[in-house]
Amino acid sequence: MAETVSRTESLCPHCLRRIPAERVPEGDALYLRRRCPEHGELEPVLIWRRRPVPYPLWDRARAGRAPSPKDTPPDCPRGCGICPGHLQSTCSAIVEVTRRCDLRCPVCFAAAGPGRDPDPAALERLLRKTLERAGPCPLQLSGGEPTLRDDLPHIVRLAGALGFDHVQVNTNGLRLGRDPEFARALREAGVADIFLQFDGVTDDVFRRLRGAPLLASKLEALQRCRELDIGVILVPTLVRGVNDSQIGALIRFAKEWVPVVKGIHFQPQAWLGRYPESPRNEDRLLIPDLLQAIEEQTGGELEVGNFLPSG
Repeated sequence: MAETVSRTESLCPHCLRRIPAERVPEGDALYLRRRCPEHGELEPVLIWRRRPVPYPLWDRARAGRAPSPKDTPPDCPRGCGICPGHLQSTCSAIVEVTRRCDLRCPVCFAAAGPGRDPDPAALERLLRKTLERAGPCPLQLSGGEPTLRDDLPHIVRLAGALGFDHVQVNTNGLRLGRDPEFARALREAGVADIFLQFDGVTDDVFRRLRGAPLLASKLEALQRCRELDIGVILVPTLVRGVNDSQIGALIRFAKEWVPVVKGIHFQPQAWLGRYPESPRNEDRLLIPDLLQAIEEQTGGELEVGNFLPSG
């Protein structure tokens, strides 16, 4: 039997019970193996391909950290970063200000839908609690689609007044492009940057992932941010066979939009939210696949080694 690399916890996909799990190598891959007391042995989940980056090399920064005050194991799945039992700090706090959305994206992990928005008083309580537990870390206002709230500039201003010194809005960008005054109000309220859903450089990608040809609307949002001097992080959701061939093109596109574009946050598809069933292992796009694609599709301008953790 293959030697276990590390132990953690997972969820049974059938009953959602928290169950023990092991990271186990098989051939050139690493799998998550788990067993549910009720549903028995579950199908192994592919979590890492060891080419071009062996998993221990990627994980070395975490593996070498000091034990927590409560002797929590280094690979504890409860590594929330905001409780006294862990040493990790919160790199960014996310507060969902609405469940509503003006798109019905098949790949959405949030499964947003109709519902009542939290009222301003409830949001203020949530922001205060987040600040108390996480400290003055960067804050992302998300949803749903947060720009559906007309009072979003007020929420940005409130977060800044409470002590968050970097407030980001996670958005599909549609309202930013079509509503200049709303975009300007966000800028005047102190928004630091926009986390902009941006999946590709051709409309066929947006049709597959968002259900509509949205490239022109995305470019309009980028132009609005350029006019208002609001920084943008492009956020492509990557799906194998749909837009993984455009990784290099997205990087080149981002370079053309510097300085308004500050970076790219690639997000391999998560099978959550509306996705009706678990994927096959061969459907998964993993971090090593992404790193190799970056190197190959940029002709070596960016290399796998540029992304390895220090230490």
